Amino acid sequence: MLRLFLGLFITLVLGFALAITAVDHVFTWLLNAPTEVYHREAVRGPAYSLVEQLRPLTAEQRQRRLDELQPNYGLGLKLVDAGQLQLDERERQLLANRQLVVRKEFTQFISPIDGSSQLLSIDLPPEPELTRTYTVGAYAMLGGLIGIALFLWVWPHWRDLERLRLAAQRFGDNDLSSRIYLSRRSNIRELAEHFNQMAGRIEGLIANQRELTNAVSHELRTPIARLTFELEQLRRLARQEGCGALIDEMHADLGDLEEMVSELLTYASLERGATEIKRETIQANHWIDSVLGSVALEAEAAGVQLSLEACTVQSIRIEPRFMARAVINLLRNAIRYAAGEVRVSLQREGELYRLVVEDDGPGVPLAAREKIFEPFSRLDASRDRRTGGFGLGLALVRRVSQWHGGYAQVGDSREGGACFVLSWPHVDG
Repeated sequence: MLRLFLGLFITLVLGFALAITAVDHVFTWLLNAPTEVYHREAVRGPAYSLVEQLRPLTAEQRQRRLDELQPNYGLGLKLVDAGQLQLDERERQLLANRQLVVRKEFTQFISPIDGSSQLLSIDLPPEPELTRTYTVGAYAMLGGLIGIALFLWVWPHWRDLERLRLAAQRFGDNDLSSRIYLSRRSNIRELAEHFNQMAGRIEGLIANQRELTNAVSHELRTPIARLTFELEQLRRLARQEGCGALIDEMHADLGDLEEMVSELLTYASLERGATEIKRETIQANHWIDSVLGSVALEAEAAGVQLSLEACTVQSIRIEPRFMARAVINLLRNAIRYAAGEVRVSLQREGELYRLVVEDDGPGVPLAAREKIFEPFSRLDASRDRRTGGFGLGLALVRRVSQWHGGYAQVGDSREGGACFVLSWPHVDG
């Protein structure tokens, strides 16, 4: 609020000062002639009285007479010669017409006496010394009053904008029920209502998406369970040699369905928001070893050497279950496409943890490096279990990294394959 108030106050004060200066100059120029006439008429009486007393006297007598009158008039009275004043044509014309010449911003008045070169100069007394102090004080008081009025105007606006900002921040932090309600007198009430409408629509869309994902996932589990049971019964009853291989393929398909449902449920649980997930501080070596052990048999079966290249971190603060699932998805993706080697490293660089999974496979084309992190997006159009997948694994990886405040990206490994990097910031417990 302080920045907003100071910005508006300085802008308003500078604008006000410039406006006063401009108005003063413009109206001084416009009113110069009427003001001169006014001052001439105001001094015309005293000037006439003085001239009438001086006209019959000689030059020496006139000066003595002025010295006698000076204490009674409160004006600066003196005799001047016309040649010393450098009069212009207009001023000469005024003197010829026996009129006062006004000079020095209406503080000096020149009057003819008897048509000679000797003239009477009348000077108004100088302004009091305290005038400048009073002027500064008046402007300071004016600035203070403007500041008070501006504060009273800014405060309710800033208060409502701050409430709107906090509501938007809560909404961005997955509190989808966040709303803002302002009084009818608020100037941003219409904006708040539009925000509430937007938030309500987004909350409804996300709720529908979650319900659909959960419904599909749970509905798939029932036929999967029935098929599994029936296949087991069929395996026991089968007598033909070819039946066993077919049943094995069906079991593999059911395994794929089960894996897809599991990933769907995991993805849906992450969509519920960070407030439902708790981070833990765990030993990095033990955790990464257990993750690698989860896919060790798959790597061996695929003829891929899986190795931990480096782990320079003592402990990490993460949600271990979801982070482990994300890393397992990266490892399985690397094993699926690797020619013979997959390397893993976990390090800390500044305030960021970096978990890197590299393989020596064909890599990921540059144009597809963002697309592969989208749900149900796959580079290989086939549905073969060896190369296809379901397009959910890397989407889950990105979601887990985003929940941890980080990001997931892919580049080129040292062997020319893919290099997946999962990064997230260090958070104190």
